[in-house]
Amino acid sequence: MTPSAWVAAAIGILDDIARADSPADAILRDWGRRNRFAGSKDRRAIRDLVYRDLRDGARFRWLAATQGGDPGNSRSRMIVACEIEEPGSAAGLFDGSGYGPVALDEAEAALAAGLSGLDDAAVPAWARANCPEDLFALFEAQWGAETEAELAALNERAPVDIRVNTLRATRADVQAGLAAAGYETGPTPISPAGLRGGENARLTDLPPFRDGLADPQDESSQIVASLCGARSGMTVIDLCAGAGGKALALAADMEDSGDIIACDISAARLSRMEPRAARLGAGNIRLLPLPDGVPPDDLAGTADAVLADAPCSGSGTWRRSPEQRWRTTPGTIAEYAKVQAGILEGAAALVKPGGRLVYAVCSLFDAEGRDIASAFADAHPEYHRVPVSGLLEGLEDGPDGTMLLTPRRQGTDGMFAAVFERVE
Repeated sequence: MTPSAWVAAAIGILDDIARADSPADAILRDWGRRNRFAGSKDRRAIRDLVYRDLRDGARFRWLAATQGGDPGNSRSRMIVACEIEEPGSAAGLFDGSGYGPVALDEAEAALAAGLSGLDDAAVPAWARANCPEDLFALFEAQWGAETEAELAALNERAPVDIRVNTLRATRADVQAGLAAAGYETGPTPISPAGLRGGENARLTDLPPFRDGLADPQDESSQIVASLCGARSGMTVIDLCAGAGGKALALAADMEDSGDIIACDISAARLSRMEPRAARLGAGNIRLLPLPDGVPPDDLAGTADAVLADAPCSGSGTWRRSPEQRWRTTPGTIAEYAKVQAGILEGAAALVKPGGRLVYAVCSLFDAEGRDIASAFADAHPEYHRVPVSGLLEGLEDGPDGTMLLTPRRQGTDGMFAAVFERVE
């Protein structure tokens, strides 16, 4: 493939990403499967072009708009990106030859030419931070002068975090096993069962993973599972379990004793937990699909701990899924907040007196985290807040004893959590 063909393919993939809900990585893999003629060099080059847009797309959008271009158009942004990287290159790449993109029209040629006189100092803060303008205002209201620094960390590549399966091994054992396989790690700063590595490796091919001694999981998710205080013999409900990462961490905390009821509206997502549980030796998990999202009445007041890890905008995972920032609006955040409030209400009914309720979202927006927790606390005097600092060494309390992890401050994915205890 030629560089022009790489550009054409990247534009098409960016269009697919804009239309779909699937992760960008999945869309890139699917393109590779459908286009076997593309070699590894080609796929790598196309991926780099796609991720250049995802990780600097706000600046390209702003620059396109200043020249009368359409910031939502993948082709316009690619013209901007090529011209910024190498002035004068757009005309050569967009010349209509071979499998490359069609030639620049008059307006696009003017767009490319107009970029040469722009001063980078004029780029607004939201574009520098690679954040949609309407979302930048929400972050600025929360973080003030630290907004750009926090968003810059959200635009970096995420590390590889690993959860040691303490049912079968110690952290030192797994670290040594990974090192013997040529993959170096260090302990995570807060999670006592975590290891952190560098560049992505084929972890599933390494002996500690094949042998069920470890599982990939961001430290933030490990911390949320720890906040549940799950112990042997308890009944624990994971209300939005998905593919089960936190349920499997809970099983290790419980030493595979007691009962974990893993619920989700999607039976297909839950089913993906079964081979993982078998590999890790977690036998105390029961899968309970909830097609309507409503737990059965017989679970009311039965749980020692309930984890409500609610669906959200996923803003805390932008390092891993940069496309999510372009799929999120203030309106979608407001819609998620309604769902989250309902899930937390339903979760509260499942906890027995003296039991613990953990509300978590992998979002950094107060509207999905702190605001939901505060409204719940105001409406439920039978629940008292539990400061997170007293539950796990290394955690610091935010307002009202809640937790907000960010890539800049803790090196984890962004995660909010609030912990409550039912006192009556």
